[in-house]
Amino acid sequence: MSIKVLIVDDNRDKINSLKNELISAGVSEQDIHSAEHSVDARKALNSNAYDLLLLDLILPSRKDAQESAENGLDLLRQIMEDGDLPPPRNIVGVTADEQALAQYGEEFRNLTIQILFFDASKDAWRISLGHLVSSIKASIANENNYSSDVCFVTALRDPELLGVLALPVEWGVEESLGNGILFQRGIYISGGKRLNFICAHSTQMGLVAAAFVTRLIIERFKPRLIMMTGICGGVGSSVKLGDLIVAEKSWDWQSGKWLHDGSFEAAPDQKDASPELVGLARGMTETARNFYNTYVGSRPDTAPSILVGPMVSGSAVVENLELHARFKVQHRKAIAVDMECYGVYFSSFMSPPPTPKFICIKAVSDLSDKDKADKIQAYCSSISASVSLKIAEKLLEGK
Repeated sequence: MSIKVLIVDDNRDKINSLKNELISAGVSEQDIHSAEHSVDARKALNSNAYDLLLLDLILPSRKDAQESAENGLDLLRQIMEDGDLPPPRNIVGVTADEQALAQYGEEFRNLTIQILFFDASKDAWRISLGHLVSSIKASIANENNYSSDVCFVTALRDPELLGVLALPVEWGVEESLGNGILFQRGIYISGGKRLNFICAHSTQMGLVAAAFVTRLIIERFKPRLIMMTGICGGVGSSVKLGDLIVAEKSWDWQSGKWLHDGSFEAAPDQKDASPELVGLARGMTETARNFYNTYVGSRPDTAPSILVGPMVSGSAVVENLELHARFKVQHRKAIAVDMECYGVYFSSFMSPPPTPKFICIKAVSDLSDKDKADKIQAYCSSISASVSLKIAEKLLEGK
């Protein structure tokens, strides 16, 4: 199990000691990088994803500059508070200066997981570092410890879940997750390989219910993929009934503050779908049109397009076209609206390891106005589930 480490310290002897101890703990020498001041540390953090950052408490900001605890604290704040730098998995302070530890230890501990006191003549720091490396390796191994392959989440039982149940999957009987939520296990054979499926639907529509069922599913079944399917409303003149919407990102369009003058100041918290799934979805046009051509039942008048863009979510059904202007203000490329996508994305994004990849793919059953095309809802639910299944197959090839 390989881990990548960045040592930020201006003392070359100390860097070498830390490096040797990391190698003794099983870290590959080529996976250990070092920087001697804040500027180089920022470059390294922007260029690599690190599992461990070992940071000296007292650092120079650049080459030949005066060293200061404030430089190290600034670097930590940029990582942990401002989000200006990609965060390492673990951050540990390292110092050989007892005075610095006494003076700045509390501030550093608020931004790191621990501080090692480095003394070349003693073994305490070596033992702590060895335990830390072992813990990180175990955590990484656990990230790949999935219990199931694909979980379909829908908001409605009929028609959305029924579209999932119509897939060529060997679904079992309904079981209870508690709190009135039912789920089914399924087996799907792809390329001679057995994949374990789960499907479930919320007890009601809305962001909170979708987030809740997604969280339960992740905790119970640890799926590799979370896929939300079903129906949505189209936004904008480029969207037509039956189009498949790939929700590249989502947020709660109602999140923000109403001002004294009656205007609304939005504060969207956007969550992005997994890029690999979005990329695969872009190539599903032929799959979608083959489904359209062979579907028996009420369907749209024209074959579907696959549209990739933002899907806004909210706690209310939207039949007011004037609100579309608000969606476009929040993101000019918004193409759809639903009541659940953001809840699924938020729970998936915030879940602990092993973290699933996630995406919401829904078909447009109305144009978010008072004229609903209810007769094509079953078609929309089925095509979104069918295309999502093909995406899951592609992603899991060779897994």
